[in-house]
Amino acid sequence: MKPAIMNNDRMMFFDRTMEAQRSQLLTVMADAVSECRTAADQAAELSETGQIGLLRLVELLCAVRTQRGQGGGLVLEGTEVQILADVTAQFYAYLTECRFADPVGLAVYAELGSMMASLMLGEWFE
Repeated sequence: MKPAIMNNDRMMFFDRTMEAQRSQLLTVMADAVSECRTAADQAAELSETGQIGLLRLVELLCAVRTQRGQGGGLVLEGTEVQILADVTAQFYAYLTECRFADPVGLAVYAELGSMMASLMLGEWFE
């Protein structure tokens, strides 16, 4: 192995993975925000999976905001579906402004991607 190789960025594969996960997540989350707004307009109700998902979304959003020094409480008002729409939109907006660059961020991207896929399959609504 050439000594110059050691000076190259050994994290390039991780960085590519992070960007791919982020890009996919933002696309899915944009669709999920629209889906949640439509469900709220139609007075849909959350299923048990949706209620658990909403709690986890709020938990993740608060943890991420706190980690980034943007603490403070969230004000959540409205029906469960309206709150889900608001939290999903807030998380989407947050992710468009901030990038994660560590393994914890990759885990957040992966978990959110799984959650949004479940939401888009209709598993979160009655």
